[in-house]
Amino acid sequence: MNLLHRWQHYFSNLSVRRKLNLLTLLIALGVIALSVIAARMQYLDLNETRKSSLKTQVELTYGILDHYHGLAASGELTEPAARQAALDALARMRADSDTYYYSVYDTNYRVLMHPFRKDLIGKDMKDFRSEDGVQLFHDLVEVARKGGGVVSYKWAKANSEGLYDKASYAGLFKPWNWVVSSGVYMDDVQQQALVFTAIMTLAGGVLVLIVLALSWVIGNRIARPLKQATAVAEGIAGGKLDSHIGPQPHDETGRLLEAMSRMQQQLHAVISGQREMARRHDGGELSYRIDASSFPGEYGLMVQETNVLVGSHVQTLHDVLNVVQQYAVGDLSSDIARYPGEKAAMTTTVDTVKANLGRINAEIKQLASAAAAGDFSQRGDAQRFDHDFRTMLENLNAMMAVSDDNLGKLSQLLSSIADGDLTARMHGDYQGVFARMRDDANATVSQLTQIVSQIQASASSITLSAGEIASGNSDLSRRTEQQAANLEETAASMEELTSTVRQNAEHARQANQLAIGAHGVASQGGEVVGQVVTTMSAIEASSKKIAEIISVIDGIAFQTNILALNAA
Repeated sequence: MNLLHRWQHYFSNLSVRRKLNLLTLLIALGVIALSVIAARMQYLDLNETRKSSLKTQVELTYGILDHYHGLAASGELTEPAARQAALDALARMRADSDTYYYSVYDTNYRVLMHPFRKDLIGKDMKDFRSEDGVQLFHDLVEVARKGGGVVSYKWAKANSEGLYDKASYAGLFKPWNWVVSSGVYMDDVQQQALVFTAIMTLAGGVLVLIVLALSWVIGNRIARPLKQATAVAEGIAGGKLDSHIGPQPHDETGRLLEAMSRMQQQLHAVISGQREMARRHDGGELSYRIDASSFPGEYGLMVQETNVLVGSHVQTLHDVLNVVQQYAVGDLSSDIARYPGEKAAMTTTVDTVKANLGRINAEIKQLASAAAAGDFSQRGDAQRFDHDFRTMLENLNAMMAVSDDNLGKLSQLLSSIADGDLTARMHGDYQGVFARMRDDANATVSQLTQIVSQIQASASSITLSAGEIASGNSDLSRRTEQQAANLEETAASMEELTSTVRQNAEHARQANQLAIGAHGVASQGGEVVGQVVTTMSAIEASSKKIAEIISVIDGIAFQTNILALNAA
């Protein structure tokens, strides 16, 4: 079985040319074998025919012997006379220039009649052997006893040299126990067989040559187109679709090549359609599809499936873009579709984008809420993020730290002012609005320091003047009511001065409250500076009022002096 499988595998892998050559060889061997077998069969048939004819010839003698045996039985002839007459009749039966004749023996191997060898009549031939060693007469008697048969041997031929193949048939005539034999030379049978073999060989050779010629022509007619078709098919399998196929005959191989040519054209058309779709898609025309109805059979199905595949990818791209666009405008409520297989990478990626945006958004909300509540000590966890997200959160943390530090220093400055320490100042390298806040706060403190100094100087002057007025009024009280009136006016002026001082103190208290509130509204530093400036304007107006009061007090003092001089 393994040998058969191996042979089938080997034969399957042979080329068509070799298969045809093998077939031609088998046909040639078959023709030769048929010629040899036919020649052999012809020889055997002639041999058997010749032997059959010998049997017939011998059996024909039985009619003559029966005739003479009947004459002896009827009494017309005596037994010896009848036997002798029968022998004489058989001796005269010859043919083909004495080639065919009869001889008679008894069952004791004695020759009773031989037409040419009279010297053998009456002799015992049991031990006689032919020149090729055949015990001829013994064998003839024995086959005759068994019902008749042929004995082959070699025997000389008249007027010829050498020995020739001869066959003799011996039959038994039972009434008289006579063995009748007749022989024939078989060399002509051999010659006829050789002639027939030569004819068959010549015919077989011509047939083999014709088969070889036809095999060569048919093989070329089949193998060449098949080789070309194989080359075209291998080219198509290798992606080469430019194989040239010229006009072909209308036989099977020609139709095969024409089919290969049409297949190339269809593949060219499919590839051209795919290239056109790729070009249109590269140009932004994502809705373009190949017309599947222009392709037959499986080609149309292939194009249709290509359209479905491209449409699926485009739809996936649109879905992803829609979700990403919503994420881009801050809408994180949508989720990307759950894609299978390798497309799940898009789902994972978009989910990761959403998760990172959500986490960074949560961090920003936390920091914004803390800043809105005035707590700049909060920080985002930048270690949870990578790349620009980490940089973004680190920048927000830096902004919170800078704001916390700067507003803390501003708060410390305002607290110092509220505690009455006007020597405090903001120091450091600030940028932008913080630099302006530092400068404005320091300027505010400087202005407040100057105002307080002026107030303190004014208060000292007022105290001194009030003392002098009290002393003068004490002297004048005893003199005139006018002086009392003047003193009452002076007292009213003092009350107005006291009211003004109280107002300045209230303004100072308001400045202190504004300084304390600046820590809670640091994000609105510009407004704080505006309120401080407004307060300073009010303090300046109060200073002017105090100056006017001082002028009035000076006038009163002057009049008091005049009165004192007059009194003196």
